[in-house]
Amino acid sequence: MVEILSPAGNIAALKSAVANRADAVYLGVEQFNARLKADNFSTQNLKEWVEFCHLYSTKVYVTVNTLIKEKELPILDEILIACENAKVDAIIVADLAVVPKAAKLCPSVSLHASTQMGVHNYLGAKLLEELGFSRVVLSRECKIEDIKSIKQHTNLEIEYFVHGAMCVSFSGSCLLSSISGGNSGNRGLCLQPCRKEYNETLTGSKGYLISPKDQCLIENLQDLIYAGVDSFKIEGRLKSAEYVGLVTAKYKKAIESGMVTNGDICEMKRAFNRGGFSKGYAFTSKDKILYTKSQNHIGEKIGEVLNCVKTKDYFKIEIKSDFNLKNGDGVKIMRNDCEVGGFEISIIESKDKHYKLYSKYPFGRGDSVHITYDSDLSNKYSVNDMPKITVEVECSITCDNVEIAAIYKNHKIEYSEKCNFDSAINNPTAVSDIKNSLEKTGNTPFEFAKIGINIQDNLFIPKSVINNIRRNFVEFLRKKIIRLNSFYNTKSSHNNSLDFGKKYQISSIENSDIIIADKIDFDSLNCKSSTKIVLNYNNFDKSILNYAKNHNNLYIKLPKIAMTADVNVILKFMENLPKNVGVYADSLYHYYIAVSQGRNVIGGMGLNLYNSESVKLLGLKSFVASSELSKNEIEDIGMPCAVFTLGYLPVMYFCHCPVQHFTNCKCDSCKYKPYYLSDKYGEYKVKRVKIINCYFEMLNSNCHFITKDKLGNEHFACIDVSEFENSTQIANNYLNSSCFILSNSIKLTKGHYFRGVK
Repeated sequence: MVEILSPAGNIAALKSAVANRADAVYLGVEQFNARLKADNFSTQNLKEWVEFCHLYSTKVYVTVNTLIKEKELPILDEILIACENAKVDAIIVADLAVVPKAAKLCPSVSLHASTQMGVHNYLGAKLLEELGFSRVVLSRECKIEDIKSIKQHTNLEIEYFVHGAMCVSFSGSCLLSSISGGNSGNRGLCLQPCRKEYNETLTGSKGYLISPKDQCLIENLQDLIYAGVDSFKIEGRLKSAEYVGLVTAKYKKAIESGMVTNGDICEMKRAFNRGGFSKGYAFTSKDKILYTKSQNHIGEKIGEVLNCVKTKDYFKIEIKSDFNLKNGDGVKIMRNDCEVGGFEISIIESKDKHYKLYSKYPFGRGDSVHITYDSDLSNKYSVNDMPKITVEVECSITCDNVEIAAIYKNHKIEYSEKCNFDSAINNPTAVSDIKNSLEKTGNTPFEFAKIGINIQDNLFIPKSVINNIRRNFVEFLRKKIIRLNSFYNTKSSHNNSLDFGKKYQISSIENSDIIIADKIDFDSLNCKSSTKIVLNYNNFDKSILNYAKNHNNLYIKLPKIAMTADVNVILKFMENLPKNVGVYADSLYHYYIAVSQGRNVIGGMGLNLYNSESVKLLGLKSFVASSELSKNEIEDIGMPCAVFTLGYLPVMYFCHCPVQHFTNCKCDSCKYKPYYLSDKYGEYKVKRVKIINCYFEMLNSNCHFITKDKLGNEHFACIDVSEFENSTQIANNYLNSSCFILSNSIKLTKGHYFRGVK
């Protein structure tokens, strides 16, 4: 049976998920989880809540899904040890540093690769499998054919987001919040600048131009099961407990009955949705992902404003609706699909589906009314008391022994307790007395059903003794069921990571400066022979191969994203490249191509290398440190590396087609040209990368610029001159002059080099 995996941002949400029969929950602790703004759990109470979940047959996955700085690695150790002690079922991992540490500190706990790792094709998935992961949480951008391909090529379990908010940027590759103010999504502190208003230069439109709709795949679950999905993941660790319970219940019902009603979808819309639901990337056209009119919850449309009358102290809003409105409900008023206000329902008069309502503000005739808070739903999915766990009990009592057997899910749990009961003088203890005492399970998790009792004749057993036996048995039963429902002790395979480096022999690479470019004039290039030259995939033509014949410093930078059809094209292309052409690995699938083909590898900036453990795991001799690290944090890594010092940093990658969204064009009449999105911080260039599919990069509005003399002796420059027309000249001037400056017309930033991220 496929798994329903629910979010637990706090204790109330966890209880709601469990009460509504989630198969598993995912939650975070104090640090290294991507929802630091949620209430979360702690290493101190983790064991308590894992036991709670296991008692109800619910697995627990702990999110360690942010990037980890070098000086924070001891804290990581503490969290991993807490996970082992709490017997969690899996850890959701974003930073590869977790892999070797988990093999040593929590070897019983399975590893799941977070969607933040950006795995979207079978090459990246195969790498994870070899590292010992048992599951991959696929990028939301994966389509059915990508899921099938990964399932066919690996033995990994596949987890896929089916409901909730979507990131507009490709999974794990968004730096927009980071560069806007240091609140990094990679550190769990995203401020969601994607939900703001922007202008675009393709058509001149304005709105929430990079704000995606929420997705709802409840009608497509069988397609996903057929493709190979093992776990359906619900987004929402910042959502209410009522939301978690409702969505969990609806998806559980859909799996078990195969039935989805319009009422189910409407209730989920009332709970939360942005712009109506989309069917995500797996089932939606690329131009249907965004909702540009509003970035907030818009609920379900239930009627229109018929009239608005001003009184002395308020406005009387008249609406007609088939929905049964109640005091305490909440509504939003929309005009031309844009939010214009809202209020809590306070009914003046209701008759024949007509309502007159109080409002502090006026609204216009024809404005649409959307319910965004349904008090009935909230009450229905609020969890005050957990459901009881029903067990059948047989109790046998003799003068010196009590034996109790419970049947739980076809398991027989046996308990015995030595006693010394006297013969009764007048009133022997009756079967009904024993039964009445056993039935008093009170505030325990259990309810005893079909209690069978055999008691030796003529015994007197004090009620206090029976009650104490019941309490002892209940605690014994609780611990036994928790052990039965714990999956942590399944033999984990992530010890493979300790031997990973032995499989691939990565050639020793001399550290040096790195030039990334679309085009390079090799005859005019004036740099050290060891300088690594990285050329972008789309500009890697045959003429360049003449250079490769006599030099070993040439590398290719493959597209960040390559879905199933694209992978085949890229692999065929790579087969024709000389073996001395290395790979600048900006993604895990890049790395896998390189090492499986025996090529030199530069660990690219897109790998988000934050610490020495991840570098050592991959066996990298040359790498670019994450652009989010400060100078001191890079030095903490303790390894020579390159630092991004010049160029326009990619801050987002899009898999939807913004061109189609803005212009209504189609692929056979494409209107693409490079364009800009703008906000108060500046203009962000958006450019296309095309293989079979099209992808889009959004570049920072300001150009990174750190002079080479700021790097120190142990570090080297990584410069990207792709956006400069005179790229070779810029590279020469930067690498050979300590006083090189860029044009005054270019807006500059030092990025995080002197400040870091939070």
